[in-house]
Amino acid sequence: MEQKILNYYKDHEAEIFEDLKNFTLVEASTSDLDELLEVRKHLEKLIVDRTGIEPYVYETAGRHDVVKFAYGEGEEKVVVVGHYDTVHPIGALPYMIDGNKLKGPGVYDMKSGLVSAIWAIKAYQDLGIDPGKKIICVFNGDEETGSKDSTEIIMDNVKDAKAALVPEPCTASGDLKTGRKGNMKFKVTIHGKAAHAGFMFEREHASAVLEMGHYIVTLMGLASREEDTTVNVGVAGGGTARNVVADYAKLSVEMRFKKLSEYDRLKKKVHELVNGEPFVPGVKTVIAKEREMAPLVKTEKTLAYMKRMMTVAENLEIPFEEKDRGGLSDANHLAMASDAVVVDGMGPHGAMDHSDKEYGCVSSVEPCVRLHVGLLEELAVKKALLQPSVEADTIY
Repeated sequence: MEQKILNYYKDHEAEIFEDLKNFTLVEASTSDLDELLEVRKHLEKLIVDRTGIEPYVYETAGRHDVVKFAYGEGEEKVVVVGHYDTVHPIGALPYMIDGNKLKGPGVYDMKSGLVSAIWAIKAYQDLGIDPGKKIICVFNGDEETGSKDSTEIIMDNVKDAKAALVPEPCTASGDLKTGRKGNMKFKVTIHGKAAHAGFMFEREHASAVLEMGHYIVTLMGLASREEDTTVNVGVAGGGTARNVVADYAKLSVEMRFKKLSEYDRLKKKVHELVNGEPFVPGVKTVIAKEREMAPLVKTEKTLAYMKRMMTVAENLEIPFEEKDRGGLSDANHLAMASDAVVVDGMGPHGAMDHSDKEYGCVSSVEPCVRLHVGLLEELAVKKALLQPSVEADTIY
């Protein structure tokens, strides 16, 4: 079977790259709603043209629609989750091939992953492979801003799935991701009392900027190198003029963590900070949570699953390792609200994502599609792999 898959993609490699090029040239960031609709329509057409399957579209209130299509039959299911929005403003990043570098808006994060998933289904059809279970592909249009419109839809489709595969880019060295940090994002608003700076010892005042300084030092001091917990006050500002004691200041904060115990620690510390006595008498502080996401924690079930995936990949001559990542994806949502084994980084590799230097590696695209087919086909015929237990280790 491995040689059959290898030959298939060598025969169709030019078509795969043409699909990726055309898909990439239809540009839209998450906030470009009219253009994002065109990307969605292009994606629908690509699915129909390559698989003959008419996708279902969930239209959302925020216009970040979700595209879904399925292949195969059976009670068990594996779900492939990806996104078609990008972070790049339209026209900011031209499409081009420079040696082994494939450049373009979202070509790496993560249109190449979506094309890989679509071509995996096409390969099943052309090669006559029966997956033995239902494979559901769910692609959303707002992952880059936290999947607010689409998380509920995604989770409804992942319900009762045995595994969820996320074709986000793998690492620069081709490794898949079995762990991601969670995060908390919030804003701190500080209200003080204004006064003339030259008479501040004679009048009642409370500097919001001074309180802000204490908050910056305290919050960033909650970081832990040992636990790989990071805290960043990314935006800070306040006051109106240098000769006026500031009556207003604000901070934007992000915390990232690998462990739920670190999430609990950070949340407790922030609560104590905001609800305790202020550093500067007379100020009042308000905190507004913007986003909270649990970490994708590496479990024994995931590691057992990954071990078998590595064996399949070696047989397909696509060896990889598994690593943790500091960034977030929809894999975090899946891990938080699903019992499915979650494996991220199933897409082609590259580097510099979310920058104007973003690129994918040309040489990794065809192997990525081949890996999708090989893994899903293997999972279909070895159902025991999806039953994590002590006995499962004997399979390997």
